[in-house]
Amino acid sequence: MTRLDTEPRGEAAKRSTSRANGPRLTRRRIPLSCVACRVRKLKCNREKPCQNCVVRGEVNAASCTYAEKVGKKNPAQNPRSDAEDMRKRLNRLENSILSMMETTENPYSNSPATTTTSGSSQIDESSAPHSGGQKMSSDTRSTHWDAILSELGAMKDAWSEENDRIEFLSGTSPVQDNKNHRPSLLSGLTQPPDRATILESLPSKEAVDRLVTRFFEAYNPSIPARFLLHKATFLKQLKRHWSSTHETKIIWIGLLYGVLCFAMQSYNRYNDPPPEYEGTSPALAELFRVRTAQCLVITGLTRPCEYMIETLMIHAMCEYSMEKDGDMGTWLLSGTAVRLALQQGYHRDPSQHPNISIFQAEMRRRVWSVVSQHELLFSVLIGLPKFILFAYCDTRAPSNIHEDELYEDMVVMPPSRPTEEKTQVCYQVVKLRIMKAYGHIVEFLHLLQPQPYEEVLRLDLMLMQAREGIPPHLKLGTLEEMKDDPPPLIMEKYILELFYHKAICVLHRKFWDGAPANTPKGTFYYSRKTCVSSALSLLHHQALMHRGCQPGGPLVKMKWYHFAITNHDFLLAAMILCLDVMSMRKIVWAGVELPDCVITEEEKLSGIRQSREIWGDIVDDCRDAKRAVAILDAVLVKLSAKKEAERPMNTLPPLQVPVPTSNQNLESLRCHQYFTNTFGFGMPNPGPLSGGDIVMQDDFLDTVGPDLTIPQDFNWVCCSRFPLYVKKCMLINT
Repeated sequence: MTRLDTEPRGEAAKRSTSRANGPRLTRRRIPLSCVACRVRKLKCNREKPCQNCVVRGEVNAASCTYAEKVGKKNPAQNPRSDAEDMRKRLNRLENSILSMMETTENPYSNSPATTTTSGSSQIDESSAPHSGGQKMSSDTRSTHWDAILSELGAMKDAWSEENDRIEFLSGTSPVQDNKNHRPSLLSGLTQPPDRATILESLPSKEAVDRLVTRFFEAYNPSIPARFLLHKATFLKQLKRHWSSTHETKIIWIGLLYGVLCFAMQSYNRYNDPPPEYEGTSPALAELFRVRTAQCLVITGLTRPCEYMIETLMIHAMCEYSMEKDGDMGTWLLSGTAVRLALQQGYHRDPSQHPNISIFQAEMRRRVWSVVSQHELLFSVLIGLPKFILFAYCDTRAPSNIHEDELYEDMVVMPPSRPTEEKTQVCYQVVKLRIMKAYGHIVEFLHLLQPQPYEEVLRLDLMLMQAREGIPPHLKLGTLEEMKDDPPPLIMEKYILELFYHKAICVLHRKFWDGAPANTPKGTFYYSRKTCVSSALSLLHHQALMHRGCQPGGPLVKMKWYHFAITNHDFLLAAMILCLDVMSMRKIVWAGVELPDCVITEEEKLSGIRQSREIWGDIVDDCRDAKRAVAILDAVLVKLSAKKEAERPMNTLPPLQVPVPTSNQNLESLRCHQYFTNTFGFGMPNPGPLSGGDIVMQDDFLDTVGPDLTIPQDFNWVCCSRFPLYVKKCMLINT
């Protein structure tokens, strides 16, 4: 009896089914007969034209066609396809060997012995190590089939790991295949250029080296891109790029283009391009910006890899330097960067990952510091909640160390130096403390449930403590005291002060009518006075910075109005003073007596007028100045009209107030006993907050109309969040 006769039908059916369900093998056989003979099922002599076509009178060679031979694929053109083919072939070979093993070792599958052996084999497999995706038996009596299968499994693992590693790190994964480009919002609606085209746009080695040096030297605290890179490490990477350009990852080339774009924009911003870039620097900056974006698209924003966050952040800062107040492009880019950073674990401290080196851990802390602050600032700029809550993160602040103490092969992290010691990163470390307090304020203001007033005072105290932690070498002084300081250092001092006062305005703006219990009638509320005094301080700093930008000033090459966030903050301060003037007039008309330390209306109006004059001086150089002038002109006309209509005997003449060197009244506001002893008292719940934004939006003129003098009875009180107190005072006086 043959083996086929003794083989159980069930086993044969099982093997037949497994073959039917497995991958089907097809031969790539090219037909040798012409198309006409194959259709008519005739024997073809394979000539051109063939004998049958000649007999039918089709002597034209074009009418006798043959199937074309399909050329072999070029492995270099589609590496992913070759990898998939290799995986399929390995899987088919593995299945064939398993089938042969099953047939050879278990010819009688229905016997009890076979069942017992199978059961024990399953038990052994469950505890055996994995090899090639197939669980192997731990029995040492392996047949030759076992040895072949084990080697095959090791081959599969090695092939899969190698291809996955190349696909993740090389930046030359499937998106590089132009034939497989799928238009989309993230991958681009047009086909990106190939690698050769992108490399052609790089300047010469000497020009690139000069621009990279410019990137690290032309530091501006408003766009801290330099903080994302370690100079010595980046220069080593650049040297390796010149030695083997073909091995450089496409995402690193995008990072290099971002650095070149940033450096070229600094020439345009400071209006000091070298002779070789005279007249061409704007076009080159635009070319480098586009190339950076193309490298990001080719790499794939949906597959984060090394250098992705740094490249995207530098690209976002290049975009921000060209935006005006109200644009949302940079905010969307910052949100994308935050999500990619979350996916790569930047929000968790690197000490929890043992495979990350000390150098990489410190650089990840620096990158996360920039990414989180960037997202916070642009969320507030457009009046939306921040995306990342501090409760989600535990990444520590960067260490305050010198740059030469940080290098790739370091094995011990030096202790962080006190902030009183000057380092290149000290400003970022100090600013991060203020920004964390600012972030807690933004989180608090977007809570939907009513919050007690104690929380407002707790956040106010946190912000004051962060300000007190500013070291002496970063504390703001007068322009005369800072005349010998480099412009970036002066700008760092101003930015720290501006962020503090902006945070105060944002925190207390919604709590103008909040006060401790049993407050005497007529006592000026702490939140209102603190908010107004910080707004006046912002306009005071605007005047000082503008004076420093004049010819011969220390900030002549570092203009404050080049960036939308600073412009927005000064315009916000002016709007707070405008609303305060209108609501205070209502209080005075109601007969409420104000304390002596209240800022007078003359000071507020002179600050607004002075700010309007500053915006008018830079209307030809600043993208936001024209809009600011239109808003302030309309507001001042409205304030003057309301003053004349309601109080014709006390009209306020135009004031020409010189730029003050110091504002003594602002600091005296915190000295009153009432304001210094409020912490720790029981505070009443001020009630639900309004749903209005905490910052002024672009539709301010649309809300009040293009001409603020019409109508005359515009209700400013509804915009000031001060109606409860005004109504209470009116009821008392009636």
